[in-house]
Amino acid sequence: MFYCDVLVPGPWWHGLTYSVESPAAIGARVVVPLGRGERIGFVRRMDEHPPEKETSFTLRAVKSVIDEISLFPPALWDLFEWGGGVFLCGAGELLRLGTPSSLLSSADPVLLPQPLDAREVPRKEERFFYSCDLKERWRIYLELLEHDGPFLVLFPEQSLAGAFWKYLPENLKETSILWPPQGGKKLLSAWIAARRNTPQGIIGGPGAVFAPLQRIETIIVDEESSGAYRSYKKPLINARTLAGKRARLENAMLMLSGRVPSSRIYLRGKPKSSERPPREKLRFVDLRDAFSATSQGVADGLPLTNTLFSETQLCLDSGKTALWLLDRKGYAGEIACEDCGNAARCPQCGTAMAWEEKYSRLRCPGCASIRPLPEVCPMCRGHLLIGKRPGLEALFPVAQSIAYGKQPAVFLEEYKSAGKAALRSLSERLSSGGIVVGTRAALALCDIVSTGFIGWIDVDAEVRSIAYQAKFTVFSMVWESLWRGDDHAERVVLLQSRRPGTGWQKGIARGWGSFWSHELQERKELGLPPFSYLLEIKAPTLRHKAEMISRMEEHNLYPMDPGDPPLHFWVTVRSVSVLHEILAPFFSIGCSRDGFPEVTVWID
Repeated sequence: MFYCDVLVPGPWWHGLTYSVESPAAIGARVVVPLGRGERIGFVRRMDEHPPEKETSFTLRAVKSVIDEISLFPPALWDLFEWGGGVFLCGAGELLRLGTPSSLLSSADPVLLPQPLDAREVPRKEERFFYSCDLKERWRIYLELLEHDGPFLVLFPEQSLAGAFWKYLPENLKETSILWPPQGGKKLLSAWIAARRNTPQGIIGGPGAVFAPLQRIETIIVDEESSGAYRSYKKPLINARTLAGKRARLENAMLMLSGRVPSSRIYLRGKPKSSERPPREKLRFVDLRDAFSATSQGVADGLPLTNTLFSETQLCLDSGKTALWLLDRKGYAGEIACEDCGNAARCPQCGTAMAWEEKYSRLRCPGCASIRPLPEVCPMCRGHLLIGKRPGLEALFPVAQSIAYGKQPAVFLEEYKSAGKAALRSLSERLSSGGIVVGTRAALALCDIVSTGFIGWIDVDAEVRSIAYQAKFTVFSMVWESLWRGDDHAERVVLLQSRRPGTGWQKGIARGWGSFWSHELQERKELGLPPFSYLLEIKAPTLRHKAEMISRMEEHNLYPMDPGDPPLHFWVTVRSVSVLHEILAPFFSIGCSRDGFPEVTVWID
């Protein structure tokens, strides 16, 4: 009789011990009993001896062994283990994310070759290349891919991955795979082909970091500072960070690239750039000179300037598209009581909920939960509720009035789940120009339509977030609006601000080197990433929150408890390893009934 530690994809961090009649390969799938049912897990360790810890129950036996060999190459298996520890989500959650769902639901074996042994080769160098010219970056990528072996190229958006794959010469296109963004049969087919070493390379979005290529010589991460590499559903990971670790595990060459570097890469690699936007194409306008466009039921007005209207009209006259950007969905950013002043907040995460007039409901911008529009204030039962901070739904009628019906005015939220056919239709609709109203996501239209003007309606609003990286988020968005698309050289970008050209906005005119030198000085003084790890933890109950904070204080850590939302708290650490030890008891399978904490790790 043998004993195996089985990692079942799920929120618990530890493996589950079972008996098995004969040894199984590390990384092979097995069917095991769990509770009253059965689950598919992965063999983590094998032992000839039973667990040393005395137990009051009999070990259950493995039902069946599905695979004769490991499902994953050694480096990828190590990546699951490492990533589960760094992002404090457990290797099981990464296995669930990085394995096609059909392989976790079906006990049918898959014919795969024996994984290759780890190579003893010198570690290759790490390179940095930052340029606002997309095609220049792509030319550099091709030079690397044509003179090296198997590769992995990651993009923050699937549309960019698809465009680069089409850009490849035929010899590389024939031997590479465009990684599917969704699950199903296409993903399973691509996964099996990669595991069998059929393609030479993989090109895809963030999820392609888990492609099971046997060996990789080159890993390229384009737009490495993009927030799109962060997942917004559990497990909360960063694919860019995983790609960097995978390069080290594979001893592969790693290139980090994009328009602007992230804080950690700027601090470590000191990349430089001399690119500056032409002064005549960048406009700063003082919102104190704006007039306010009122909306029914909303206390505040939309700040609109003459420059916004005049530049939009020039853009329309030239037959190009104008983008009006405001990162605030709904009719109003929040709805508040006139009597007590409290805003309607999400019961899940405590965020002020946006008012969607079109659907007569509230939507949380944080967790996307939906609630009906209240008739009275949930705090004081007052009957006078009014919207504050007008959003995109209030802005759209203004755009319609400017277009006069001669050119289309498009509300991009209506296309948020559009497929390729709908995007082609939108491109044709805007072929002679028009106005598009949307959030930062509208910048992707620069790739498919001629964009002559981009107006940031209230650029200060983007920085009001309490998030420590708010200034970089808005800086990178504005920087992208200056350079994205083939016709960016003729584009005018307008920033409507209450402090035009000051603070972080200086970096827009002077370049990202100037921005980071000031921003990193502030973060170092406050002990924020990249000088530490910042963790946001949501406890399942108030009792668990108190226990976790108490354990951290015993280890000389000082959590920050904002009190709202009640289950959330923050802590900064130099290394996540000490927190792994503190939090491990809260991720035991025995905690399933109470629930598990949710941990977000901010690295840079």
